[in-house]
Amino acid sequence: MHTRVASADSHLVGYRADIDGLRAVAVISVIAFHLSRTLLPGGYLGVDIFFVLSGYLITLILWREALKGQFSILRFYERRIRRIMPALLFLLIVATVVSVFLLLPADLTGYGKSMLASIGFVANIYFLLDTDYFSRAAEQKPLLHVWSLGVEEQFYIGFPILIAAFARFWPRATLPAIALLTLGSLASNCLALRMGGASPAFFLLPTRAWELGAGAIVALLPPDRVPRGIVVGVLGTIGAFAILIGIASPVEVFRSIPVALPVVIGTMLVISATGSRQSPFNRLLGTDPFVFIGLISYSLYLWHWPVIVFSQYYLIRDLNVGEMMIAVVGMTLLAVISWRYVERPFRSRALAAQTVFLAAAAGAATLVAVASVFVWSNGLPARMSGEAATINAAVGTGSRRCLISDYVTIGAARACALNLPTRNPSDANVVLLGNSHAQMYGSLWESIFAAKGLNGLMVTRDGCMPTVTVNISRDCMDLAKVNLRELDRLSNVRTVIIGLPWRYKENALFDADGKAVDNRDGQPLVLGLDHLISHLQKSGKKVILIGPIAFPGWDLPSELSRSLAFGRPLEKPTYLPVEDFQRQYGAAIQHFEVRDDIGFARPDKVLCDKSRCNYILDGRSMFADPSHIAQAELFRFESVFTEALATQH
Repeated sequence: MHTRVASADSHLVGYRADIDGLRAVAVISVIAFHLSRTLLPGGYLGVDIFFVLSGYLITLILWREALKGQFSILRFYERRIRRIMPALLFLLIVATVVSVFLLLPADLTGYGKSMLASIGFVANIYFLLDTDYFSRAAEQKPLLHVWSLGVEEQFYIGFPILIAAFARFWPRATLPAIALLTLGSLASNCLALRMGGASPAFFLLPTRAWELGAGAIVALLPPDRVPRGIVVGVLGTIGAFAILIGIASPVEVFRSIPVALPVVIGTMLVISATGSRQSPFNRLLGTDPFVFIGLISYSLYLWHWPVIVFSQYYLIRDLNVGEMMIAVVGMTLLAVISWRYVERPFRSRALAAQTVFLAAAAGAATLVAVASVFVWSNGLPARMSGEAATINAAVGTGSRRCLISDYVTIGAARACALNLPTRNPSDANVVLLGNSHAQMYGSLWESIFAAKGLNGLMVTRDGCMPTVTVNISRDCMDLAKVNLRELDRLSNVRTVIIGLPWRYKENALFDADGKAVDNRDGQPLVLGLDHLISHLQKSGKKVILIGPIAFPGWDLPSELSRSLAFGRPLEKPTYLPVEDFQRQYGAAIQHFEVRDDIGFARPDKVLCDKSRCNYILDGRSMFADPSHIAQAELFRFESVFTEALATQH
């Protein structure tokens, strides 16, 4: 039957139908999550299943070859090129053609950059610097999912040589060494999470290698340590429950423990459950439907995300149920075509290695040239109307993203240097404190610090408040307390600048006892800020508070520019009446405006006139997304911030 065509490299390790079935579970989970996050909340953990499977299979192949003295690094990379590149290049060619006709300039520029990163297998690093995987902005990036290939290929740069060296010189030490390295990677993941580095923990190889290492551990288990008899069925059943529970309802028990841990352990157990006493789950995985989906899983993974992204991009909304079904049919057909006419022919030994290398090199070089044109031309803006292109230029520019080289540590938290050449927190004399609504002003504050000769530090945590008497969760409260203690210890810091969104739903805040706080009148937030300001002042620091702004609450630059480009009517407001702004924030503004012991920066004075608070000024979007100021518009706030700084420094 067609479903029994062996997977890539299965001739080297012996074919297991349940492994292909596990691939099916992984890719179905990812697709379900990307279609609707409520459909399968932990579906994104399907990628973690892929990582464990990849580590297992590749290690099994390398270990057997190395023990037989047949290891060849060139042959290994030939297999990787045959497996990865043809289907990836096919996807990129088709997606590039669609992108030229569909994507607006800023999005096409971003697509070009991500394509360069994808071809170079550094997409994980690019997207770490570019976006948050779970943000709405990420849903408009057709190649976001290729980050996982970057992690895998980076892992396999040095891993084959490591395995070959151990097999030759220290075979008995191989399993302990790989286990130790795996635990080290898991520890680095936990440390990154503890420091608020969820994005680095998600995207980077050092914090992801433990999942590939988990698969490698199973592959390296000595035959006498492999489970046998009824134990096999028990382990497979336990592993199945761990996987299913993990992808259905991921639970963060501790902030510093990755939610993928149960799924990774479950996958290890299911892989280990081989032999005549397989669990019912393993037998189910070996049935024809699961096996076939597993066989096409790589192509299906490649195609599913661009199909979803391009569909939603053109419709300017999420897919409804009927459209989801059409998308699933479309991505499956494309995957079958890719698997049948691209993957299988290029994996076949009938096609000479030289032919494969030349085809891959020619395809990659062509795509690199095209991507470079996209980036160099700023997304071919002549394709679109000037109005749409101007609005679209703001997309995704709403944050001063911290380079890895700028990260510094204060206590158990992570901070970012802003004009701090020494990278030593003790040398900072001004701190920008808050969350993404402080971070969005980071570039402007950095330039102001440089002009004033100040050494700055940015201490922010997305989704949390800096206050310690009221916050959005207990974890955020604990983190705010840690940050505040560390700020107290920075004796050179003379000024602290506080930024936050100001707008929270009526029961979105909690007090120190974990009780919900009614914030309809904004008073709990005001009291929380008063307490924070008082604490900082008692520790000898002056305070600047950045006031509230009106923001759209919907992805204005992206949706408006696409509405203009595709000739769709826009039914969402591009401003907020001043009376509504005053109703929301007037009391809080008045409270802090009359205080003469703090600097109170009023960015609303830039956005608001006598009748409305504008989301668009001079034909340009002031916002990069639903709530963050576009970086290109920060210059408008310079005088407001400089004036506030002058009162406190």
